[in-house]
Amino acid sequence: MESLCKEIAVKTRITTIWSMMLSIVGLGLASSLMAAELPPSPAVAETFACNYKDGKDFDDKMKARDYMVAQIEKAGLKKVPGYHMTQTKGMAPVETLWMDVHPNFQVYGENRDAWDASGIGPGVDARFGAVEDCTAGLSALRRIHQREGGDDDGDGNDTNLVATLACKFKHGKGGDDMPDLTGHMGAVMAGMGDDGPGFAYLRTPITSGPDFPDVFINSMFENTSHWTRYVGQLFQTEAGQRMRNHMDMLLDCNISMWRSQQVVTPDEE
Repeated sequence: MESLCKEIAVKTRITTIWSMMLSIVGLGLASSLMAAELPPSPAVAETFACNYKDGKDFDDKMKARDYMVAQIEKAGLKKVPGYHMTQTKGMAPVETLWMDVHPNFQVYGENRDAWDASGIGPGVDARFGAVEDCTAGLSALRRIHQREGGDDDGDGNDTNLVATLACKFKHGKGGDDMPDLTGHMGAVMAGMGDDGPGFAYLRTPITSGPDFPDVFINSMFENTSHWTRYVGQLFQTEAGQRMRNHMDMLLDCNISMWRSQQVVTPDEE
């Protein structure tokens, strides 16, 4: 989780990317936010958007994860929820996204300072740096929808499908338009019942760059059939069509699909 931020800071980046998502999904991220409601201030995600080095894969990354967790426990640091997403369809410029989720900015600052002071960073950085080339980012997270009784993959074994919309505002539109849109989306998703996403959230980048998306909208599903039922609702119901029209008024988006799971379980409060 949060160790990766340090990893990115010391590595020379060879990839210019969007700081996905995704999210995203993901969606693993959802289980942390599903376990406890977002506070009035937004949650904070540290994102690590990466491409594997030649000959490296997810198993190698999980070995680095195991080393990191052992070092965190040895140093007496607090573990925070960590989620891993792998792109399965789309043209996003990265293969994977890791997200560490902090409940608010104050806690993020405390966790970041404790990590920096611990001295374990260089060793952890080297382990992850041998597996991937990454770019780090920060984002604010706000929940759009959580289905009652929605799945929770907090044990780290389950995987979910995350649909990520990477969006730019249309001319004359901006962040002030998003609360109305996300409120509309949340109401429509809730009305879909089991066909709606288990969890959906808005990710607003704090760090960005040229041509970087203005917002990401991430929705989590149990599997592909669940997602296709949701898409059917969007196109076949009046409420779904109105939601799509509202989105089209504000945003130009590209979609990508990700497989997500929780890979670091937080300490009990």
